Amino acid sequence: MLYPMFALMLLTLGVAIYLLTLRTLAVRRREVSMSYFRLYHSAEPPPAKLIAASRHYDNLFQVPVLFYLACITSLVLGVQGPLALAWGFVALRLIHTLIHLSYNNVLHRFLAFMASNLLLIAIWVTLAMQYSARGGW
Repeated sequence: MLYPMFALMLLTLGVAIYLLTLRTLAVRRREVSMSYFRLYHSAEPPPAKLIAASRHYDNLFQVPVLFYLACITSLVLGVQGPLALAWGFVALRLIHTLIHLSYNNVLHRFLAFMASNLLLIAIWVTLAMQYSARGGW
């Protein structure tokens, strides 16, 4: 379960670098001023690509937190984690990222998001069943 966590962390880091690049370019091109980043508000809205990347980066600290928690719980309890499900979750989050930061089709993005959430539920159910089978309850 450690490797899928590491992979998701690398994805998050990649999005952070992408976001930093977009913000730097937007300031250099005078699409936003530096003061925009004080409150993330200005009379002129920032480029749509910048907004999407910012929202996506925020999203990587929402549902994936439950994934990290499941992985750590698996490691701490010594329960064999559902590794295939974990890699599936990471793959779907990567697909979600690629959709959101490229052509941004809402239906495609939603399907990837929901599929990853279903895998996350399956991860937690599997962990609970394995822990219960060991007499953990």
